[in-house]
Amino acid sequence: MNIAAIIDEPYDSGITQYALRACEGLSGRGHTVRVWGLEGRPPLHAAKRRGLQTVGYSHPWLELRALRSRLRETGAELVVAHTGSAHTLAVALATWHSKNRLPVLRTRGDARALRARPGARFLWARTDGFIAANRKILEEYRSLFDGPRPSAVVYEGAEDPGPPVPPENGPVTIGIVARLDPVKGHSCLLQAAARVVRAHPEVRFLVVGKQENVSRVQLTAEAGALGVADHVEFTGRVPDPLHYMRRCHIGVVASLGSEAVSRAAVEWMSVGRPLVATAVGCLPEYVLDGKTGALVEPGNPDALAGALLELAADPFLRETRGNAARRRYESLFGLDRFLDETQRLYQDAIFSLSPR
Repeated sequence: MNIAAIIDEPYDSGITQYALRACEGLSGRGHTVRVWGLEGRPPLHAAKRRGLQTVGYSHPWLELRALRSRLRETGAELVVAHTGSAHTLAVALATWHSKNRLPVLRTRGDARALRARPGARFLWARTDGFIAANRKILEEYRSLFDGPRPSAVVYEGAEDPGPPVPPENGPVTIGIVARLDPVKGHSCLLQAAARVVRAHPEVRFLVVGKQENVSRVQLTAEAGALGVADHVEFTGRVPDPLHYMRRCHIGVVASLGSEAVSRAAVEWMSVGRPLVATAVGCLPEYVLDGKTGALVEPGNPDALAGALLELAADPFLRETRGNAARRRYESLFGLDRFLDETQRLYQDAIFSLSPR
């Protein structure tokens, strides 16, 4: 296949990572993949670092004629749009691409609700496939725009890091791997930590992630005010998050919202750790409550502390749920499965196109 993937996110997001993982994986399988996006923005930089071919632009609607010519020159067989604005651009490029338009496939990994906006019917009438990053997104799509085009959920996959390794001997360690941002729920976790430490003073917490909209200084001060500063380690951004996940006995995703995709959740499962997660976005689909971990109400430190205390107090339960999490990763979230399903839907979109 020869694929033009439009990723016009202005920053490095879950949408970007999901898209680039598909592009890189399919390129590695011998397909021609070019990433189209805004010049100078993180998605294009990240694509170049991964060795992918790129096409940059600054003002797509002013450059539309040139971009159409570029699309013809590349010999693309399919245009894949990863955002709403990319969807509009993809249809504009593909509809007037040649006498017979190119197929367009829309991939959606956005936590915001899908809506029937003005012009949406026109776009979907010229769209030949749909990939949803979770079931909720697919259900929204099917309630609004479903048609004869291929559509399915494709969960984000991750490379297998190898057989799980038990944590080293020492105090129970609970970890979170996420950028420091209010939506990721670090404050709620610190409040839960204070409750956990009162019952089990030996428990330690590991916080891994770069500063974004919350500073490390702020969270350190909050930990101090809660009396858990000596129990919490802040690492900042690290080159290998999996190394730190393996140090932990329990993983946490404490997000207050978003999480259309959750790379961290997949990685916790891949290293065989039980995961306590808030019931937002895709997480109720990823985590089997009471089997691979626990689901709790977002923003509720008491509920979060309760789930963490249950696991902290019971090594057999941690092992049982961690093993179940690893099996769930192997069955649903492996990289090969992700690429197989993505490739199949791309091919279905190409072959299903009929003249309009």
